[in-house]
Amino acid sequence: MASAEVFSGRQSMKMCVSTAVSENEKAWLRHEFDLLKFLNSTFALPYLPVPYFQGDTRVHSDHGDESLTMSLTEWFEDYHEWHLSMDEKGGKQRICIWDLQRGLCFASKEEGFEIFRQISKVLTLYYDTRDFNQIYPWHHAAGDFIVRRKDGIIDVKLTTARRYEPAMLFSSEDNIDPVTALTYFFLNLSIRMRLDKLDGAGINAWAGSFSVEALIQGFFEGLGIMDADGRYGLGKLRDLLSLFKAFDREELAGLFQPLLDLYAKEDPEDFSVIQANLGSHVKQLYEAIQNFYLRDD
Repeated sequence: MASAEVFSGRQSMKMCVSTAVSENEKAWLRHEFDLLKFLNSTFALPYLPVPYFQGDTRVHSDHGDESLTMSLTEWFEDYHEWHLSMDEKGGKQRICIWDLQRGLCFASKEEGFEIFRQISKVLTLYYDTRDFNQIYPWHHAAGDFIVRRKDGIIDVKLTTARRYEPAMLFSSEDNIDPVTALTYFFLNLSIRMRLDKLDGAGINAWAGSFSVEALIQGFFEGLGIMDADGRYGLGKLRDLLSLFKAFDREELAGLFQPLLDLYAKEDPEDFSVIQANLGSHVKQLYEAIQNFYLRDD
C-alpha cells in the first residue's frame, strides 16, 4: 500500500494505491474494493475510504510478464496509525499516535477516551439490526483505525472493511432475537476494543478501564443516530439500556461464555489475554453500565 498524488492543472489529489500479485491476493483486493463500494453507497457515512478505480495491468520483471491488480481509494491525509504503548517516564500505558511528520506523541487522557468513543460509534453505525451484518473482523494491532489531531479535535477513520456479515455466533442460527444479537454485538465490541499489541508489534496488550466507559458512550451515540435516521427499529433506546442494567454481574459474566469459543478459534494469543482479564472486565463493564444514563433520562 502506498500513496500517489495525481495532478490536473493546478489541482492535485492524493490517493491510496494497493496492489496484488497472487491470485488469492487479487481476489481479496477485489473483495475489499467491492465491499467499500457497497458500504459507502448503503450508508453514506464518512468513515471508510471512497473507492475510485480498480483494474489489472501487466508489468515486466525478471520472472517475465506478470499481471497486477491495482486499486485506487481515498487517501486520508494527516490521519495516523496509533497503538497502546508504555510511557517510560511514567511507567503507565498510554496511546501513542504515529505522526511521522511531527513525531510520535502520546495522546492525552481526554484524547484517548475520544479515540475509543469514536471507534465504538463508527462500528455501531455500520451495524445492521435486521440481519446482524457488521464490519468484522477488525483489530487495533492491524492499524485498522487511524486518527487525526487538529486544533484540539480528534477525528477517527476506518481504513478498510474485510467482511460485512453476521458474527460467527449467529451464522447458523434461525429466529435469533435482534435485541439478543445486538447485545452480543455490544459484548464482543467491549472485548475487541481493548485488544492491541504494544507499539503495534510487541506483546499483546489490554486497554485500560477508561475504554469501557468510552465504548458505552460511543455505542449508544451510534444507536441514537441510527434511531434518528430510522435504522434502529428495535424500540426505545432506554429499553435496551434498562435491559443492560438489569443484568447482575454473574449474569453478565455468563453472557460472555458463548463468545469464548469464538475467541479461542480466532486468535489463541488474544484469547489468553481475554481469559486473564475477563473477570475485571465484567466488573468494570457492569459498573460502567450502572453509571451510564442517556441524555434525555
